[in-house]
Amino acid sequence: MSRVRTEVKGEVLEITLDHAPANAIDQKASRDLDAALTRVNEDPSLRVGIVTGAGERMFSAGWDLKAVAAGEDGEDFGPHGFMSLNRHDLIKPIICAVNGLAVGGGFEFALFATLVIAVPEAEFGLPELQRGFIPEAGGLWRAHRRLPVNVASDLLLTGRRMTAEEGLRHGFINRIVTREKLMQTAHDMAAQIIAGAPLAVAALLEVTREVESLSDRAAFERLYAGLPWRDRLRTSEDYKEGPRAFAEKRTPRWTGK
Repeated sequence: MSRVRTEVKGEVLEITLDHAPANAIDQKASRDLDAALTRVNEDPSLRVGIVTGAGERMFSAGWDLKAVAAGEDGEDFGPHGFMSLNRHDLIKPIICAVNGLAVGGGFEFALFATLVIAVPEAEFGLPELQRGFIPEAGGLWRAHRRLPVNVASDLLLTGRRMTAEEGLRHGFINRIVTREKLMQTAHDMAAQIIAGAPLAVAALLEVTREVESLSDRAAFERLYAGLPWRDRLRTSEDYKEGPRAFAEKRTPRWTGK
């Protein structure tokens, strides 16, 4: 039985990490999560992915250390690494709906996600140094990018947990909502995204990824050098449909072409 459940709801794929008590991720679960994210990315009928955890206590504890202690020492995590965190091709937004503790790989996944919403009780931690290793599935550098550098260093070096309120204050969390409203809020955000042109969303994610570490001059040079999804957008019917719908005072009819 998979530790990763999926359910299609309209143009959204809900992905639930489901392995009590901690929703920990072993090799197979990592491969299943990777496959689910690839499905979101490649299926034209899907526009957004929402990832959450089963239960009320844990979003995910990340790497299943009990499985490691029991002898699972391989690293067959899937083509994009552990929890799909070494992927650089997403053209669909991933909303992380954090329902509880997100530690280790769970926090690393939230750092990887496009948008993050959380319940007030959610906490985030990277205790890898206290376990004898480092968060090398992206958490080490993404924490320094998504949070103030001194805050990220504090979390990494001490292993302390960051509350949802602190994460909101630092701009890491987009919204804090009650547990009862968590998934509805995620779907409301997805609906707002879906109202935009699919090629424009893809181009935005592509360009952001390509230029985030560049100077303004270098970013313009990279943009004009050619990027597949941005170039596809500018020659699409949707690129014409947006202004046309605005002028005609109607809702755009996006085709993704």
